[in-house]
Amino acid sequence: MTNDVDEQGRRLIHRRKVECLGYLRADGLWDIEGRLDDSKTHPVTLAEGRALAIGQTFHGMYIRLTLDDDFIVREVQVCMPQVPTSECRAAAPAYEKLLGERIGAGFSRRIKELFGGIGGCVHLTELLLPIATTAFQTIPMARAMIAPRTAADTEAYNRATAGLLNTCHALRDDSPVAILLKK
Repeated sequence: MTNDVDEQGRRLIHRRKVECLGYLRADGLWDIEGRLDDSKTHPVTLAEGRALAIGQTFHGMYIRLTLDDDFIVREVQVCMPQVPTSECRAAAPAYEKLLGERIGAGFSRRIKELFGGIGGCVHLTELLLPIATTAFQTIPMARAMIAPRTAADTEAYNRATAGLLNTCHALRDDSPVAILLKK
């Protein structure tokens, strides 16, 4: 990372990388993993006095949710190898509250209830939203097209797809895309 100015005259100050991956496990469950990395393009001294070099990660966090076919959280793993303060890691055990929760309608509201304010880490909580999206991008299509288990898997995919109606502009009920999904 450098302090170079780009062609538009902007100087990069902060970089956040978010990556989410969806896996089918050998036991038939699904691992949905998310990683968040924050860094700066300039040296930073953190609240407890630790100095960070240019490009050094100060938020390096990882969450893995293991889900079943119904999007129920069966296992949770949280790792926080790079954090700005010694207090940050104390938030990790709170995410065990996700056990038994279902990713679906109301999930965003539920994670705010469970982990909002001092109930969790704002960065880990934010990471749960793209993890949820990744689960929906992974499980129904994989069940229908890559790893079907029963004839009902295609129907489950159709139900999941129908559940996407009116969740964004392109999938509004009267859009050409939505009309195709309804067929």
